[in-house]
Formats: sequence, structure tokens, C-alpha cells
Amino acid sequence: MSNIKRASIYIILIISLLASLYYGFQKQGFHEDEYYTYYSSNRSLGLYEPDRQWQDRQTILDEYVVKKGEGFNYGLVKLVQSWDVHPPVYYMIFHTICSLVPGVFTKWTGIITNLIAFVISFFALRALMKRLAVPYYVQIITLIFWGLNPQTISCNMLVRMYAWLTAAVFLCAYTHISVMQDYERYKNSPKQFFVRLMLPVMVVSYVGFLIQYFYIFFFVSIGFSLAVWMFFYKKDIYNTIIYVVSCIVSMGLAVLTYPASLHHMFGGYRGSDAAGSLFDIKNTVARISFFIGLLNDYVFAGGLLIAALLLVMAIMALMIKNKKHKKIRPEAVILAIGTISYFLLTAKSALLVGSASNRYEMPIYGLIILLVFWDIYYVFDAADNKTYLYAFTAAMAAFLLKGLIVDGNVLFLYREDAAKIEYAADNSDSVSIVMYNPATPYNVWRLTDELLQYDKVFYMNEENPEPIEDEIIKNSDKIILYVADNSCQEDAIKNLQSACQNIGTRTYISSEDMWTTYEFN
Repeated sequence: MSNIKRASIYIILIISLLASLYYGFQKQGFHEDEYYTYYSSNRSLGLYEPDRQWQDRQTILDEYVVKKGEGFNYGLVKLVQSWDVHPPVYYMIFHTICSLVPGVFTKWTGIITNLIAFVISFFALRALMKRLAVPYYVQIITLIFWGLNPQTISCNMLVRMYAWLTAAVFLCAYTHISVMQDYERYKNSPKQFFVRLMLPVMVVSYVGFLIQYFYIFFFVSIGFSLAVWMFFYKKDIYNTIIYVVSCIVSMGLAVLTYPASLHHMFGGYRGSDAAGSLFDIKNTVARISFFIGLLNDYVFAGGLLIAALLLVMAIMALMIKNKKHKKIRPEAVILAIGTISYFLLTAKSALLVGSASNRYEMPIYGLIILLVFWDIYYVFDAADNKTYLYAFTAAMAAFLLKGLIVDGNVLFLYREDAAKIEYAADNSDSVSIVMYNPATPYNVWRLTDELLQYDKVFYMNEENPEPIEDEIIKNSDKIILYVADNSCQEDAIKNLQSACQNIGTRTYISSEDMWTTYEFN
């Protein structure tokens, strides 16, 4: 590769990183699952919501940061994840970054963790395209469109495991394509076949499984395709068995390392919900349509249909008369099978939470972009018409800018939280009360950024009708109240007002999921 080509790849990487950093500075708040990332990676005593008691800021903060002297505690991270529904590797990586800055709660620990994964994914995608001998032009437009895509940036903004799952999926694709391409070289040497080809597959799959269980969808799909290719096309029973056994061993080692995974997948609430959705035939069309809609709206900014129609029209026009690219490469076939299967299986089993559901498909958005651009390139190249190809590229660039600038499709920024945090900071010397719903007390997490602005917070169970006896509350002349949605919300507020003789006016301040903020004075 020439120095100019090599430099262009690094320029795209740097521009992509700068774009993510630009949006990183705009990120103001957190999704509730992001708070859980901080908590489950760094917790100390465990979050709790007392009734009619004060909780100081440091007590809350300690559950989201690594306390001095408590860093690099991977045993605790693994234990906490075993209580929930996720594997531990991502949380261990995130905990490592947080351990480098003890006592600090910041979005940047999460974003930096994701950007490390993004760099790995970037070079993995580049290496995959080189392995596939994808034309340099397609490599460039794929890296630009993926690296600057609103959903790639969104993935980097979301403090969850999906950026690292993306890296695992790309590396899984690369190792499987390597097996196919290097098969003839090592097929007659069992030791070399295992060390050179099977061991990388096993290592990537072991780690991928322990990053996110959705990894299995891609691994099994592309792996099954590869096994079929070896068994039926190459008629190599022996090496097919070696491959299958190697995959089983890698998954077995992952389960032995993390036994809770079996309960998570087959007995936990998320595993049960996912399995129920996966095998429910009735929801198939609705779910797949929903996720195709997300792909069209958030990845291609409405241009997916245009790309698809353009491709079909071009093929029809050519009528396959030009045989320049008549041979279908098996590497491209298994990559397409793995990508499409992951998309469909995830669409069938993932949570439906509006635009936020993009996170479940983000790991294969880069592969979808590659396959679409690569296919269209060959259609136009077969017709020896570069003008249409450049026109298509310009159209895709326009859709990319539309998604970023016009549609504002970068997710998980929560710019609206800035005003709420500023309000809490401006009133940090006031009495702050949290009235929580005892059925869902953990939803207090959604208020974390705001509550950390106060020196201390008074907690109340909304369903507790007993009179309030705390003297600070009773003598307050200004109260900032965060009250959870509940049928008894107004009764709880009246109970508070009856105890506080110095307040009379209630002013609505803001609302967010499951919470309303009032000011009393």
C-alpha cells in the first residue's frame, strides 16, 4: 500500500475520532442504562433508597466511581454482573479506565472506553476489506460513511458494551474470512491449521461471548456457513470437525469462566424475554419492519430505499450481460449470511425502545454499509460506468450529512438535561427531596446528575402516609422536589405541604421519564 493510501486511512480515522469527540462535548446526560454501567462496574456498598432519611452527596457518588484504594477489583465486577443479565468483560474494561481516575464521575471515562473499541473496530474493518480484496475506492467510502455515521457516533456516545461488541463482531468476521482464504495453505497440517486458523477464532469468540450475548448470533451464523463450505464444498470432514469442536471448546471455556451466563441466557428475565420474542412467529414482520426502518432512518438518513432501488434498476438494465464479475466469492457469501442473520435474529429478540433500539444492531451496521457499497460498486463497474458510481457516492455523502446535520440522528446526547442540571446547581443550597415509588426505587438513578449537585438529599417513600418529623424539612422555606409517577403522588405531596408551614406555592419546573420536578416556596 502506497504512503498516500496509508495516510488517507489515518486521516479518515482522525476525522472520525474528532467527530466523536465533538459530539462527546455535547453529551449532557445519561440513559438510565448508562448509570447502571457506572454503578455495576464501580459500586461500593450498593445503592439504596432510605425512607425519611438524608443521604449525602458522597454516599451517592461512591456508587458510581472507583474509590481510592478500590481500583482494579475485577472479582467484584464479575460478581455484580452475575447478579444481573450481562457478561463481565466490557465492565472490566470500563472499570479499568475508571480505576485510573479514582473518585471521578465523568462521561469521558465511558466515551474514551468506547473510542478505544472504535479504533480497534476501524482497523478490523479495514483489515477485513483488505482480506476480501475490496477495491480501494469502496474501502475509502465505507470507512468514511461508517466512521462518520450518526449511529457509529451514537455507539461511541452510549456508555454501554456495544462499541466493544462491534469490535468483536468485526474481528469474528475477519478470523472466519481468514480461515476460508488460508484453508488451502494449512489444510494438510493439523497443528498449523489449529494454531494459525482455529486459535484466533477461539480467542475472539471467547472474548466476544463475554462482552455481549448477542455476539452468538453472528458467530453461529457465519460459523455455520463456514462449516457447510468446508464440509460440502471442500469435502473436508476432518477439518470441519476440528473447526466445530474448536468453536464448542471456546464457548465451553467461556461458560466455565462465567457460569452465570447459562442462567442469564436461559433463566434470567432478559434471556426469557428474548427467547419468547425470538420464537414468536406473530411478531416477525412487525419487528423486522421496525428495525429496517431504524436502519433506513438513522444509518442511511432515508436513503436506503434509494440505494436498493438504484441497485435493482442497474441490475435490470444490465440484464447480467456483462460477465466481468460473474463469479460470486464464497467469502462474501458467508459474510453476508452472518450479517443478515445477526440483523434478523437481533430484530426478533431485542428490546423495542424506539430509536434507542439502534444499539442492538450497531455492531453490524458497518458490515451492512460495506456490503451495500461493495455490491453497488460492482454493478456500476461491470457496466463500465464510473459516472453513475460517483453520482451514487455523492448522493450517499449528502445523506450522511443530512443524518448528521439536518436530522440530528446522533443519539444518547441528552442535551435537554443541561438545563435540569443547571437548575439543580443554581439551587444547590436549597432543601432537595426525592419522593420515590417503592415499586421501582431504582429509578432514582435517572436523577443522578441532578442529585449530585446537592450536598445532601432527603428520601421519602411516596406510599408512606406517616407525618414528616424532620426539623430541617419542616422549617424549610424553599424545597426542590423530585417526585416519581405514582397514583398516590398527590397524596404524598399534600403530606409534605402539611408538614411545612413556610411553603405555599408549587411551581412546575420540568419532567423526564417517570419523574416531575417542582419548586415549593
